[in-house]
This record gives sequence, C-alpha cells and structure tokens, in this order.
Amino acid sequence: MIKFVIGFICVVFTSGISGQYVYDFNQNCRTAYAEIISLKFDAGQKLIDKEKNMHPENNIPYLLQNYIYFLTAFIGENEDEFDILDGKKDNLLDRLEDGDESSPYYRYCLAQANLQWAVARTKFKEYFTATFEINRAYRMLEKNQEEFPDFLPNLVNLGLLHTMIGTIPDNYGWAKRMVGIEGTVEQGVNEILKVLHAALNNEEYSHYKAECLFYLSFIQMNLMSDKDKTMEYLALIEKDGISNSNPLAAYGIARIYMANGMNDKAIDILLNRPQGPNYYPFYYLDYLAGLAKLHRLDDDAYKYLFKYVINFNGVNYIKDAYQKIAWHYFVHGESEKYKEYIAKVKEYGNDIVDADKQAEREAENGILPNFHLLRARLLFDGGYYEQAMKELTVNTRENFLTNDRDTLEYTYRLGRIYDAWERPDDAVRYYKRTIELGSESEYYYAANAALKLGNIYENQQKFDLALRYYNEAQSMENKEYRNSINQKAKAGVNRVENR
Repeated sequence: MIKFVIGFICVVFTSGISGQYVYDFNQNCRTAYAEIISLKFDAGQKLIDKEKNMHPENNIPYLLQNYIYFLTAFIGENEDEFDILDGKKDNLLDRLEDGDESSPYYRYCLAQANLQWAVARTKFKEYFTATFEINRAYRMLEKNQEEFPDFLPNLVNLGLLHTMIGTIPDNYGWAKRMVGIEGTVEQGVNEILKVLHAALNNEEYSHYKAECLFYLSFIQMNLMSDKDKTMEYLALIEKDGISNSNPLAAYGIARIYMANGMNDKAIDILLNRPQGPNYYPFYYLDYLAGLAKLHRLDDDAYKYLFKYVINFNGVNYIKDAYQKIAWHYFVHGESEKYKEYIAKVKEYGNDIVDADKQAEREAENGILPNFHLLRARLLFDGGYYEQAMKELTVNTRENFLTNDRDTLEYTYRLGRIYDAWERPDDAVRYYKRTIELGSESEYYYAANAALKLGNIYENQQKFDLALRYYNEAQSMENKEYRNSINQKAKAGVNRVENR
C-alpha cells in the first residue's frame, strides 16, 4: 500500500512537471532581451537569473540564454569559446523541448535556437551541421505557422529564411535542396513587414521593432534595388535613437550609410557608438571605422584597423584589414610600408569570406596597385564622387593606365561614378564597355558591371534586359567577390521573375 501511494505521488508529481514549462515573455524578459541585443550580456544574464528564480517554470529565459550564446559566438568568432558554448547547447535545448507543446512559443523557441546555432556555425565552416539545423528550424516554423497562423513572431524567422533561400545562386542548388526551403525575397520581406506593422501599432510586439527594421534595412541594401526604401527604414531606426545605446544598431546604421555614399555620417556613428566594460566587445566596429576613414583618406585610418587586428581573436576580415592597412600607406605615398603589411595578409587570418579571399589574391600577386585607381576606388566607396572623378581625370589615360587591368578598372570606375550621379545613359555605356573588355577576366569588374546593369534596367522596368544581365553576372568566371556578386544577381533574378 505504501509503495502504491509513493508511486502514485511520484507519477502525479512528475506528470505535473514534465512538459509543463510555460512561455511568458513578461516585462522582466523583455528588459533582458533589450539588454542582450544591446550586447550588455552581464546585465541581461542577471535578469535571466532573476527570472529563473522568480518563475522557474518559464522557458523564455532559456531562449534568451541562447541569444547570449549565439551573439557571443557570432560576434567573437573565437573557436575555443564556440566549442564551450556548443557543449552547453544540448542542456538548453532539452529544457526547451520539455515545454508546453500547445504553446505557439514551443516550436518557435526551438526553431530560433536551431537557427541561431546554424548561423554561428557558418563562421567556423560547419556547413553540413548548419544545413541540418536550418532544415530543422524551417520545419518547426512551417508547422507552427500552420497551427498558429496569428502568431506573428514566427514570421520574422520565416521571412528571413524565405528571403535568403531566394538568393542562393544556381551553382549552389545542392544547398537549396538540402535545406529544403522554397521562397522568394518578396515573400520574406512581406512577412517581416507584417511583424513590423504590428510592432509599430501594438505594445505587445513593440520589442520586435528594432529587429524587424534591422533585417529589412539589410535586405533592401543587399538584396533589393530600392535605395529610397532602405533610407525609409533607416529613418525609423534613427527615430528611436537606439544607435546611442545599441552597438548592433550602430553597426547596422553605419553599414547602410557606407553602402549609400554617406561616409561622414557612418564615421560619426562609429566613433560615438556605445562601448566600454558594460558591453561585449564588438571589434568589427573598429574595422568598419578604419575602413570608413580610409574611404575619406584620413591620416589616422590605420589606427582603427590596427586596433581590430590586435584585439580581435576571430577568423574573418583579418586578411582584409591588413590589406586595408597596406592600402592606407600606399595611397599616402609609402610603398615600402605597403609591401610590409600586404605580406602579413599571407601570414594571418582565414580566407572564408570574399573580402579575405580577394586580399589573399592581391598579396600573392605581388604587384603594386595603381595609385590613382586605388584612390578613386576608395573615394568612390565613401561617396566622394567628385574627388574620385578628379583622380581619374587628373592626368591623361596614357600617363597612369599601364596595363589591360588598369584600363578595365578605369572603365568600370567611370561607370560606377556616373551610376551614382544618376546618369544612367553614361553609366550603361561604360558598364557595357567593361563587359566587352573583361567578360572572360578573373577580375570582378565585368561581373559587377553586369549586376549594376541589371539594377538599372530593373529600376527602368525593362525586365527582360534586367534578367539578361543578372544571369550574365552569374555566368562569368570572375574569381574576386564571386559569392557576393552571384548572391545579389540571384536576388535580382528572383525579384524580376516574381514581380
């Protein structure tokens, strides 16, 4: 009898606990979330611990804990730290899997955790596991959408996945098949817009506003061709003033400014960003500050790039940073310093991202850049178009174009400047000439010229021509910036075909 009673009590007790963890995104959790996405991990962790003590049945703190793990791994890029955090992941997922399956947060939290780990893994070339986790996250989100169609947070991640799957180049079709996702850029944007609308008009979803605006701005900047829409989203972000307290927001705003020729504003944001002992170090912002100052040809640009390579223990943009230090010295007339630092490109860093690959190619090439073309490139990238044009016209072509590559780049640079000046007829002429000169070249100029022609024709609603040049951009054999150009071209094809 006693055994029966004890057994009965155990069954009742355990059945009352197992699978009954709830999901309460209460004010304490919202405050913790705000601290975490502001990279104030210590403050966020204290609030997580407080919530665990006050409401031990609440699963939301475990989702927020994963945010800290993810952002630490993704921003820090430290492989040893990543391995430690990866070892903690299973216990966290086990807790989330024991949640209340009748809640829309159940699959959402599991999907979010899987998706975050997948993104973090790409930093360390763990592509197979990342693909598996993306597939698992997508299946959970799709199932969640079927069962809880009015649960808006679900649409943020679905929107991101649908957007990104629509940009996978044709030569990576195997990855698309493995992930098992179908979607378009437009579909993904509309899903995120739906959440943004709710966040702007409903206090319940207000904490998703910054995240939605951040994603939409980057999608517009990298995968769409509507500059006005990008700036519209940016204005909404700036209205909140979150760049003053959130390094991630400062990063996003600065990148958008830099991509749209507003370099001085980017520098102001980066130099006045929040930092210090209360924030997880985001050394990539030092790299961006150095890059933006290099675009302006500032005398102290190298200091910020040095700060990045000295302090950052991650894997990406190390080679690129040393290349940019070398460029800094070269455009200021110090060729020997250029040689010293371009040699370091071969010694340090990895070649995962396109920028590092291109830096490695230049280091192995061993040929000094063209002084005027490099200055023109940097000034153009900063939005200083008049100064860039002066670099191209200060001398006759014969005085500074010494080989076929110089002629190809010169033609391309003129096209870019006329494009930025919104003189499409002149831009088209130089872009087409660039393709004639460089369609079989290993350099990126012709491929990017084709991409830019696609953008021009799409904006002019000449969709057949746009499609032609987007496809041509993907078909070229350039070895420089190949992945990024192909991704943008594929996004263009996706937009045109699904308009």
